[in-house]
Amino acid sequence: MKANKTRFCPSPTGFLHLGNLRTALFSSLVAKKHGDSFLLRIEDTDLERSKEEFSKAICEDLSWMGLKWDEGPEVGGIENSYYQSERIELYENFYKELLDADLIYPCFTSEEELKIIRRNQIAAGQPPRYTGVWSEASSEEIQEELNKGNKPVYRFRVPKDKKIEFVDIVKGEQSFSTDDLDDFIVRKQDSSPTFMFANAIDDSLMKVNIVLRGDDHLSNTPRQIALLEALNLPLPRYAHVSLFTGSDGAPLSKRNGSLSINDLRQMGYLPQAVANYLSRVGHTITDNDLKTHQELADVFETKNISSSPSKFDIDQLIFWQKKTVESLSIQECSVWLKESLKALPSAINSENFIELIKENINFPEEAEDYLNNLFHRPLNTSQEVSEIIKSAGKSFYLTAFKSIEPGYKDWNDAVKTIGLATNTKGKNLFMPLRVAITGQTKGPELDKVVNIIGLEQVLIRFKEASEF
Repeated sequence: MKANKTRFCPSPTGFLHLGNLRTALFSSLVAKKHGDSFLLRIEDTDLERSKEEFSKAICEDLSWMGLKWDEGPEVGGIENSYYQSERIELYENFYKELLDADLIYPCFTSEEELKIIRRNQIAAGQPPRYTGVWSEASSEEIQEELNKGNKPVYRFRVPKDKKIEFVDIVKGEQSFSTDDLDDFIVRKQDSSPTFMFANAIDDSLMKVNIVLRGDDHLSNTPRQIALLEALNLPLPRYAHVSLFTGSDGAPLSKRNGSLSINDLRQMGYLPQAVANYLSRVGHTITDNDLKTHQELADVFETKNISSSPSKFDIDQLIFWQKKTVESLSIQECSVWLKESLKALPSAINSENFIELIKENINFPEEAEDYLNNLFHRPLNTSQEVSEIIKSAGKSFYLTAFKSIEPGYKDWNDAVKTIGLATNTKGKNLFMPLRVAITGQTKGPELDKVVNIIGLEQVLIRFKEASEF
């Protein structure tokens, strides 16, 4: 049996974003480092918001990232199901055990009443929490509410006058007084389990012994420990990772940089780039070498996880995208750019074209831009390009046209001929030629460009520029 088991347990109420993907990646790397197990569990007890399409998308996104789970949906394992919605009967057995031991109780306090209680507590300078008003209710009082048709939630009796202590793998020693914890809900009005309940039960039953999650869950941990101890279930170790925020320091959202993994795929990001970026968000790796998933696992250390929040940095993500693109073979690039190069003229060798542009692109849309600028679009009329063409003048391009119309063996010699014929040199010669031929002010070496597109296309561009 493997020594450790980590897990990732998303709720399928939306698409995976960078924040929860980082949690999945960290958990995967912790397991992979020592050849341990990584488990995937779908926490879909919120029947109203959970959707099958999101469950499938989660599995697809993790597979795209190369995060292979050893246990969970699609691969199976020691459990009959890794979807919590299919484990309700199992939870019922634990509810009965807790109820028989008087460790949970029905509560009929409404949401509106809770709001009023919290508002009054805050006004009095007290922490807002449930007061335990139903914890000592008589059977007659409970039956009276049931006779009215009111449905209760069930709350766990947090033990009083105790300290719950544990050593967090990231944050070190933690201590909580149970007197600061209110009795929390374990079963909702519709009889479905809460996150606090099902999450803790399943971690223990599935023999997960390293729970790595965001530190917004830190206050949940003593509650879940109390619950598991009441049921005499094994406790995992916990590792709480500081939050991953947007570029403005606020929680991740689309406004400040939060992208779904589906968004990243559509934009052409490569999974190795995303993994190399995220493995360095809130975790220190001392070099900037592009690494495989196994190599990232080899250097991953929980002691190097930061205790401070980390901000999304688009420049760093693009940095790793560029390094990953540079590492691709021409054949790998062909697969990556297949859809973007559909309009490449049949006479042009696709591998030669990819080799031409590879060092100058980070995304498929940039490859498509090169293709269209060189073969399909009218001459680029951006302000910068327009000013250069107008500055060079009609005569320059007509002369350049006549100079190479008979043909040339070597482009560099042809440029010298154009320079002599137009009495220009340096930037005043090279830049007008570049923008006319490519529609851009920078890019691959021009001799390589013209060798790919051919004399006829160069002449077409010079004619367009002369008529600009």
